[in-house]
Amino acid sequence: MRIRKSAVTAALASAGALGMLATATPAQADSIPDSLCGGVVDSHYCLWYNSNQKGGWTATVSNVPNWGNMNGTGYPMNFSDGGQGTNGVGTHVKNNAASYANSDDSRTGVSYYNSNYAGASDVAAPRKKGNLVNTYNNNASFRWR
Repeated sequence: MRIRKSAVTAALASAGALGMLATATPAQADSIPDSLCGGVVDSHYCLWYNSNQKGGWTATVSNVPNWGNMNGTGYPMNFSDGGQGTNGVGTHVKNNAASYANSDDSRTGVSYYNSNYAGASDVAAPRKKGNLVNTYNNNASFRWR
């Protein structure tokens, strides 16, 4: 009889724990809203002309060995108007970025001081945003890792 009572008590305790899990509140949303990078979502690395994700912006889904020569075209990438302010719109991205956001779910993004992924860097963990420190207004390339 005592064994049966212990088994029933254990079963009720387990059911209670499962019930608490089912009613737990969902985790807080991360700090990267889907519209942050000018409406693009996931797998994008974004840079802004001003601190705190303000001003002109740009986004990439691939590595950028030189912001001043996009994909070997000889043309620089410029900041666009994404609705976060117009400061810097039309300005070259190379050596003019102040903040970032990484909307990728698993990859880390790295901004580099020099072209071809060299020199000082700022590391952006997945789903994080912030201000550039080591490459503030001295960003020349970007790579996923």
